[in-house]
Amino acid sequence: QLKAELGLLKTLNQQMSEEAHQLATALKGQAKKQGNWGELVLENLLDRSGLREGQDYRREVSFATEEGRRRPDVVIYLPQSKHLVIDAKVSLNAYTRYVNAEEDAERAIALKEHVQAVAARIQELSDRSYFTLPGLNTPEMVFMFIPIESAFVEALRADDSLFQNAIEKNVLVATPTTLMTSLNIVRQLWRFEEQNAHTAELAERAGRVYKKLVGFVTSMEQVGKELEKARTVYDKAYGQLHTGKGNLIAQAREFERLGVSIQAQARLPEELVEKAALELESPPEDPSPR
Repeated sequence: QLKAELGLLKTLNQQMSEEAHQLATALKGQAKKQGNWGELVLENLLDRSGLREGQDYRREVSFATEEGRRRPDVVIYLPQSKHLVIDAKVSLNAYTRYVNAEEDAERAIALKEHVQAVAARIQELSDRSYFTLPGLNTPEMVFMFIPIESAFVEALRADDSLFQNAIEKNVLVATPTTLMTSLNIVRQLWRFEEQNAHTAELAERAGRVYKKLVGFVTSMEQVGKELEKARTVYDKAYGQLHTGKGNLIAQAREFERLGVSIQAQARLPEELVEKAALELESPPEDPSPR
């Protein structure tokens, strides 16, 4: 599954890089279009990552500070109320001149300016200190998104210390490939968080069921004891009818001998009458617990 995911990412990256290269050539240094397009690429990546806008991330979140309002491009929500900040505004003016240059000297100058523009953006993001914004629980690191893979590759070729300098300034430069991988990790984190939440809920529910079962068993034991007690009282009361000298059945039979008229349907059971006539004493109660 991981191999298939990486293959998909590779195909997606190749497609986006081709589109990005074509668009970078067409833009010819129009900064406004570059910025809008960079945000559009970022939005497409967020959609493709499986994260849900408004729930897993929000765009253009505004924060009030003493210096004025700050508005990161994207805030990613992580489990345990943590956040990641992504900034998508990178100037590609020099890079488009580099791509469109027809002479080596012109290309060299444009490439140098491109490296300087990337380094300046890194410094600018480092100075913004997004991690100090009220309401954000984020590490000091901020993602600087470059929508064209080759733009960052060419900058690194010209200055191989660029990436390390960015890390030291708490800026993580991300291209479509690396950012998509990071977003997939975020999605997996949320999946694990949901599984953990379900596990905790299941454990709590199981505890409630077990507690309820213990209470039910205790009640049933009490019912059993009460039934045994009722049976003992019943046997004692019923025994008083036909056991012992002068029991109730024997005395009632005397009514017939004395001439009291008894209807046939109201007569006592013969078996009970025979037992009563013997006037046997009831057996002693078993003192041992049942």
